[in-house]
Amino acid sequence: MTSIEAKIIVKIVKVLSVTILSAITVTGNAQNRQDDSRFGRGEDSIQCLQNLNMLMSYAKQGDYYTAYEHWHRAYYGCPASHISIYHYGPIIITHLLEREKTVQQKEKWLTLLMGVYDNRLKYFGDNPRQGKGYILGRKAIDYIRYINPNRDPLKKNAYKWLSEAIALDGSASEATVFLNYFKLSERYYKNNPESHRETYINDYLKVMSMLNERATSGDPRDTVYVVMKTMVNAIFVQSDAVDCRRLDNIYRRQIELKKDNSAFLENILMLYKNMDCEESPVYFEVAAHQYKIASTSASATGMALASYQKREFFKAIGYFQEAVSLEKNKDEKSKLQMRIAAIYNELGDYTRARAESRAALSHNPSNASAYIMIAYLYVNYASLISKNHVIQKTAYWAAVDKLEMAKKVDPGCADIVNRLINSYKSNYPSDREQFLNDIIGDTYVVPGWIQEKTTIR
Repeated sequence: MTSIEAKIIVKIVKVLSVTILSAITVTGNAQNRQDDSRFGRGEDSIQCLQNLNMLMSYAKQGDYYTAYEHWHRAYYGCPASHISIYHYGPIIITHLLEREKTVQQKEKWLTLLMGVYDNRLKYFGDNPRQGKGYILGRKAIDYIRYINPNRDPLKKNAYKWLSEAIALDGSASEATVFLNYFKLSERYYKNNPESHRETYINDYLKVMSMLNERATSGDPRDTVYVVMKTMVNAIFVQSDAVDCRRLDNIYRRQIELKKDNSAFLENILMLYKNMDCEESPVYFEVAAHQYKIASTSASATGMALASYQKREFFKAIGYFQEAVSLEKNKDEKSKLQMRIAAIYNELGDYTRARAESRAALSHNPSNASAYIMIAYLYVNYASLISKNHVIQKTAYWAAVDKLEMAKKVDPGCADIVNRLINSYKSNYPSDREQFLNDIIGDTYVVPGWIQEKTTIR
């Protein structure tokens, strides 16, 4: 090759580099590589850049067979050149793997796929946005999806990779990483309940804590974490791994040793709540320790329930109000307001009970229990709206209005609500009673403390 030819090639390489790399972000390049050696040199670099361009072009078109030819050349010819090799690699390989007929060939594709993730770790594992944790998470999920079950029934490798991914990225991990990790932990638990029980519980606490952080972030993009949180919680509750007695046996001995560990205490409070074990003395003890360290919604709720158990109602209300002010999740705020409403109802303060129920609806308009509570109050305190027995019956109209709303916002409560409606309808004032008491027209305002506009039946 003459010096003139060499200069021409260099110019071509530079032109191709500018043309192709203009569509490739700078962050996609391997870190700490400032020269063009990642693309090879001379003709090799031209081939590398051409293959990168072609693999991306064909992959975007969905022509994965042609894309694979160019990907293969780039992957083996210039593996450190650009992250697009590792972005499109798994997409192309899984497409081909899923269409493979023989188990043997599927195994070969899977081996290649795992190698792609290993090379991505080697060349791009220090990427600030999609680094080692992200790569391990993606590798584990593909392993779970495509590994022959007979080779690794418990998916041990994936469990290890996902554990490391979560340790590295924490709550920044992808939502599917949390779900798959917990499903594998459940598989371990079912395979050997006694030896894995405590690890399974700890995995639940770890995952739920991080999912809750994302679920309450307020970022609309984190809605998927709300869904994953619900799924993980459902899996755990249905697993029968623990009951209140077992929880007490596991954590009673740990509390004194970890009474200054706020993160541990907060997780235990969450666990007891999710397992409906909020009447346990151990739960109250955990709440008290956490409340001393930091007043949180969970610890204030625990203090409220401990006070309620002692029949210290106004003290309980105060703690619940504090919990509401500290809680970020609107649905949880609504539930806490309903606990306050229930105490006021128990105290016979029907107006405050209704006010708290309305506050619950302000946080969550779909809280059916708030509508049911208001209906209950209207019926049970109907005698206070008037001395006239017929006028008192009009409270049942307003009560049924609330029950109809309860069904509307939560169809799941329809059976219970319909029974109440049928019962209340039998107490409506008759046509004769309405005529004799000048109740006429289409609408009516229920008097007294209720003051609700309703439809005359």
